[in-house]
Amino acid sequence: MRNKESLITVVGLATLALLAAFLSIAALLHTRPTTLDAAPVETSTPGASVQKTPLPSATPSSQPDPQETTASPGTPGTIGPVAVVLGDRHSRADLDPLWVEQVATELGWSEVVNLSDPGRGYQAAPEECSAVDTCANFSGTIDAVVAADPDLVVTFGGTADGDYDMTEQITSYYTALRRALPDAELIAISPVTSADEAEYWLTMHARNIENAVTSVGGTFVDVGQPGVGDGAELSAPAQAELADAIIDALS
Repeated sequence: MRNKESLITVVGLATLALLAAFLSIAALLHTRPTTLDAAPVETSTPGASVQKTPLPSATPSSQPDPQETTASPGTPGTIGPVAVVLGDRHSRADLDPLWVEQVATELGWSEVVNLSDPGRGYQAAPEECSAVDTCANFSGTIDAVVAADPDLVVTFGGTADGDYDMTEQITSYYTALRRALPDAELIAISPVTSADEAEYWLTMHARNIENAVTSVGGTFVDVGQPGVGDGAELSAPAQAELADAIIDALS
């Protein structure tokens, strides 16, 4: 009888153990999906905040480098016009001081080609020639002027031509010069003397020069007679006065 009761007890305990194990396994299987789904449910919840690491801001490519500078017209270093000066003894390159240098500096000429020689005029050929291809009067020197590819041409003479009617020669020169250089600025300066007095025919030459140069779209500059009584060459004060008159007229 005692053995039978012991057997029933053992069987009962074993049954309880199996039932407990079954319940534990069932509980485990029920809770695992919930645990696995927790993370995606939380991250997809509407209104949940998401922490992001800010990226370094990029500099727009359209922004210029503050150290880069762009040259603008009128700033130092810009290239000015190329000028040719065609004249007589009053514009010779070996004179010091020379009106050409002061005018070029004040008006910003980047380069000056000086084709002036003593005795050159609208008709007269030079007494001395600085170069073979410029050993001629103004009209005969046009090829040399064009070869310099100038932006502007300054013609200064007439005194060496003397007391003659120069209307035809003066008109022919400026007409040919404009034809050869259609886009260049043409400037004519009234004839100047350094003799003891200014002869009447210098006024006649100046009138013809003005008519001829303005008829082809050029500019005439009447500088007066700053060098009367200077002798063979214009004095330094006369050169300075000449330069001031030209600068005032062209500025």
